[in-house]
Amino acid sequence: MFLQLFLLCASVSALKEEDPDVHRNFMQVCVAHGYQAQSYQVTTADGYILTLFRIPGKTDEPITSGKPVAFLQHGLLDLSDTWIMNEPAPGFILADAGFDVWFGNSRGSFHSLGHVKWNPWIHSDYWDFTWQHMAEYDIPAVIPFVLNQTGQKKLTYVGHSQGTLQMFAHLAEDPSFMKYINIFIALAPVGTVRYLDIDFFNLLKRIPYFDTLDVLGIHSFLQNANAPGINYVFCDVLPDVCEGVAEALSDSKVSEDNTERFPVILSHEPGGTSVFNMMHWQQMTNYLFSKMEKYDYGSVGNLYHYGSIFPPTYDISKIPGPIALFFGIYDRLADPKDGDWLRKNLNSKSIVYLNTTMPFGHLTYLWGKDLSYLNTVISLAKQYSTSSEDN
Repeated sequence: MFLQLFLLCASVSALKEEDPDVHRNFMQVCVAHGYQAQSYQVTTADGYILTLFRIPGKTDEPITSGKPVAFLQHGLLDLSDTWIMNEPAPGFILADAGFDVWFGNSRGSFHSLGHVKWNPWIHSDYWDFTWQHMAEYDIPAVIPFVLNQTGQKKLTYVGHSQGTLQMFAHLAEDPSFMKYINIFIALAPVGTVRYLDIDFFNLLKRIPYFDTLDVLGIHSFLQNANAPGINYVFCDVLPDVCEGVAEALSDSKVSEDNTERFPVILSHEPGGTSVFNMMHWQQMTNYLFSKMEKYDYGSVGNLYHYGSIFPPTYDISKIPGPIALFFGIYDRLADPKDGDWLRKNLNSKSIVYLNTTMPFGHLTYLWGKDLSYLNTVISLAKQYSTSSEDN
């Protein structure tokens, strides 16, 4: 009965005019909305081929050099499309503000499935990575590449969720890398997730789901099926279910999000990642005390990988500023208690802006109805872009 009802509603949905953004790729969406778009590929030191997108300006204006650069890095299970699918869209807002906007795509996500020797659908070795490797290899590959392409000495890094974790981890091990960053703007920042309160992850504490997938030879997780029409119809026909999924996975209050746009947004989601990465996140939820730690391979594995029976921890107190932190009070993934730990363990002198009262869930920074917080992001980015030019 449910299936028949769904199919009936789907047929009604099909009669409605479908938003063309559903079937457009990243660059096509940009052009359709009046922006120039470019694509680049960057190879990391360990052989992963990452795709970067760029909006150098509007289609009706000439490309000019010297614009301040903003680099946007998505979070867990996401991809670059997340920054341009909402109305309004953060990527377009930054472009309108005069930035040369670049978009990262993490290894293993839909746009970055290349490798110099491994095919992800044939070689399981491809999927042997977590956010730890994104921090170690992806960050130092893409940031200098962007600066070389633009001729700038520094850029503004805007990370969301895992996009902040990657940069925190890299800067903890190489504080000198901050020489490439005007300001690190962290949206829904993540260092530890001990207090994460999401039913899906709580269930995984009792069920070895990802370990089982690994044993069964399944190494990718929630890879985009490239079936946007199906996702669109599902969210259009069953909006409450669609909103419930988003709420269950990361938000506690999707009422702040632009739920009317969800059918289009979620037709491009998820970006996907490795099962190995999800296992790392699951480890993080099981810590007995708050810490930021590399993947735990077990005593023998740790000796092989790290030369110690325990995995190394990241000392985030070493991270220099300037850093801006934006926390949402309804965020269940970047929980406020975990946020307190992050804020207290960072060097207080490195934090130049702090907002702990954003009326946001985890995804509202990207998909919110009200994105006026970006006025502050833009102001900070311009302030520190100008100050770095003076140095």
